[in-house]
Amino acid sequence: MTARRTRIACLLVPSPALAAELAARPQLQGRPVAVSDDSGRRVAEASEAAAARGVRPEQRLSEALACCPALAVLEARPARVRRAAAQLVEAAATVSPLVEEAAPGEVYADLRGLEGLYPDEDALARALLSEAPRELGARLGVADGRFTARVAAFAARPGGWLRVGRAQARAFLAPQPTALLPLEEAAREWLALLGIATLGDLAALPRHAVEAQLGETGGLAWLAARGEDATPLTPLPHRERVLERAQAEPPLIGREALLHSFGQLLGRALARPVARGRLVRAVRLSAVTEDERLWERRRVLTEPTGDRARLWTALEPSIEAAEFGGPVAELALEIGGLTAERGHQGRLLRDGARRRREQLDEMARHLRLRYGKAALRRVVALAPRSRIPERRYALADYEP
Repeated sequence: MTARRTRIACLLVPSPALAAELAARPQLQGRPVAVSDDSGRRVAEASEAAAARGVRPEQRLSEALACCPALAVLEARPARVRRAAAQLVEAAATVSPLVEEAAPGEVYADLRGLEGLYPDEDALARALLSEAPRELGARLGVADGRFTARVAAFAARPGGWLRVGRAQARAFLAPQPTALLPLEEAAREWLALLGIATLGDLAALPRHAVEAQLGETGGLAWLAARGEDATPLTPLPHRERVLERAQAEPPLIGREALLHSFGQLLGRALARPVARGRLVRAVRLSAVTEDERLWERRRVLTEPTGDRARLWTALEPSIEAAEFGGPVAELALEIGGLTAERGHQGRLLRDGARRRREQLDEMARHLRLRYGKAALRRVVALAPRSRIPERRYALADYEP
């Protein structure tokens, strides 16, 4: 096994909400089952048995039941979906240190550098699949590009894996439907209007023609259809955090009991060695009800603090105003963005250059944590003497 032969793996559960529900209700395996969307009026995901009877995603439930009177309609439980998605991430992380969660149920792992740990590709694939819960029916695709790996995972059977080499990628992708491409609805409609149903149909078009209609996204889709997708993985960043959980027996109903329990979790989190003497930037609260409904709130503090009273003052209103939707059976509190230094924005211009840079970096990290992406930009010189103004400078994310 060489680094070039095993580059990217995609661990996939195509219908995570359905898989999570069937894992909790194994008696429904093999039967026509559908999971409703948030509105409760349309089909979000359907089992193979349901699809064989004409049930499809985005179909009205009334139409689905007319097609299949025996259809079992389930409501998605976000807590179950989140738990299943986290299990997939953990499964991939046990094999590779570079893991990306593209969506719930869709996880990528960079396999380069793992050749010496496993005797062959089959052993590596078995290691990945064995870590994923069997009841989720995860499948694995391995290829040199992430899109090809994803399509390979779709083509694999539940619990199985499929390897697509670089030389075979284009032929493998050609008969696959264009619905697998990560395109917006308008782009899909354009492809359907032209009768472009397969990836081979798209790959046969000139790239410039596709880009003229769909822009840069179309060009990337054209490359993906040819097995030439070079999109890199974006591994999950290492975040220092402290997570505390509690099971409530019997489930909690009263507001005072919930406040007391969350307060205990906060105290336990701050007492952990990794959090002692450090400041907290963000806190995430979550609760799972008796029927597995999920409630969650996240607070990013304007100014980091390690003081329990100040943290509780920031969190208490969220708990007071919460509508949990039923008795709470499980609570969790996570503190993150741990830092040993507090930034003071007011003195940004009065301190020396080194101190200003440190504070700027601190604020950049705080904003990234709060908004999930870089919030500051810096000017980068590309070709300052170029005759074309647009080519002289560019804006790039500010990375502390």
